Amino acid sequence: MTALATADGILTAPDVDTGAAQLTPWTELTPSTNDGPLGWLADRTVMTPTLTRLVMAARAPHRRLSHRLDNHPGGRMPINLNLVPQVLPHDQYLVHLAGASCSSEDTVRLFASLSLARLHPDVTSWAATAEALNMPGPMGVRCARACSATMLVSAEEWKSRIWRAGEETERRDYRATEAKIERRLNSWRWFEEWRRSCRPATRDSSQPHIITWQWVNVAHAHLDLSPAWRCNKPTAKDRARYRQLADSLDERQQFELAHALHHKRA
Repeated sequence: MTALATADGILTAPDVDTGAAQLTPWTELTPSTNDGPLGWLADRTVMTPTLTRLVMAARAPHRRLSHRLDNHPGGRMPINLNLVPQVLPHDQYLVHLAGASCSSEDTVRLFASLSLARLHPDVTSWAATAEALNMPGPMGVRCARACSATMLVSAEEWKSRIWRAGEETERRDYRATEAKIERRLNSWRWFEEWRRSCRPATRDSSQPHIITWQWVNVAHAHLDLSPAWRCNKPTAKDRARYRQLADSLDERQQFELAHALHHKRA
């Protein structure tokens, strides 16, 4: 009776995504055959259009990976979400994540952070994972769908890689760092001090790009979510201007910008 009730709940779910999420753990139990899970199920049930859609959605790469992250020996891992940046740093990507997926580096670094956060016991969807890292829910869903479909390593290998990368990422409250950078939008003192000591020719109009540099390189947060864009998605021109300024910063200027955030007046 319990199995029948579960099946009824899956088939009567309000939408395909909800039903597929409920079905995924069951499709993981199907034995390995040459025809795959869909073929195995087709031999044992009537594959109506609704059931076919549910099975296909349940077997989507991002659902299979999320199921692996949600269920592993020893239970969910004790992740402190504040210690997980929105985007895993470039250095950790080079050491642990390069070659794990054929998606772009930015996408893989974002997905690595999402995957780490997904290990938290209270996070049970990609949308909730993104929100836990102070990002819009749909961003997490889109990234999971894109990156998990291009994985070149197993789910277990991916978990091992992101865990090692996370252990080597600087331990800091990234949500607090993000909030500190956001407050800089309405403050000029720190900018004027940095400009005077490091780059006198910097224009006032560069202040938002300097804030974005700190957002991306100190908070390791997503470029599109920089508070300097004032809640608007950056245009191609915005991105180009930011990258032009970022590329022009020398090592000393970058060092002072990174360490300025630890100043009491930051």
